[in-house]
Amino acid sequence: MAEFKKRLRRWLPTAQALEQTRGFAWLGHYLREHPRLWVLHRRGFALGVALGIGIGVFPLPLQMPAAMLAAVALRANVAAAAAATWLTNPFTMAPIWALSAFLGSFVVPKAVAGPSAPPPVDWQWSAPLTWPAALWEQVTSWGPALLAGFPLAGAVLGLTAYLLVYWGWAVLIRQERRRRLRRRALKTSA
Repeated sequence: MAEFKKRLRRWLPTAQALEQTRGFAWLGHYLREHPRLWVLHRRGFALGVALGIGIGVFPLPLQMPAAMLAAVALRANVAAAAAATWLTNPFTMAPIWALSAFLGSFVVPKAVAGPSAPPPVDWQWSAPLTWPAALWEQVTSWGPALLAGFPLAGAVLGLTAYLLVYWGWAVLIRQERRRRLRRRALKTSA
């Protein structure tokens, strides 16, 4: 477990590095005062990953800051929450949206589900004042089943991630304890 934590610490930024990063200085200062949000322990790390994945499912801008704020509010590992939002990328969006639509179809009646192929939205990129209306048209064209499925998919994926990380961490702890016992047994027998 100690080796795994050392590798994780190399990848994760420190509170001091966040204080020097533009836009995250407030968070670095907060983390320095509340180090429990930065410590690598099983519950906090698993909760951070779950929050990051659960929030990352929503097709919103600023997923990472939202996950970090949720991690601060729920006393989870902030770095894990920020990193877990990276689950959503161009390669994983289609399966996540398919899961969202599938789960939403259980909640939304078939009569309300909407058309299977929404018409394309005409984005006028040269006119920024039209963007909010175009965004609203895009969101409503997705259909109620997909929109209802986003929170469900976030909850399912977040809970699954929490259980996998928590269980995986426990397995790593057991393996580390077994290694230590074997080393002690070898030292005492020699």
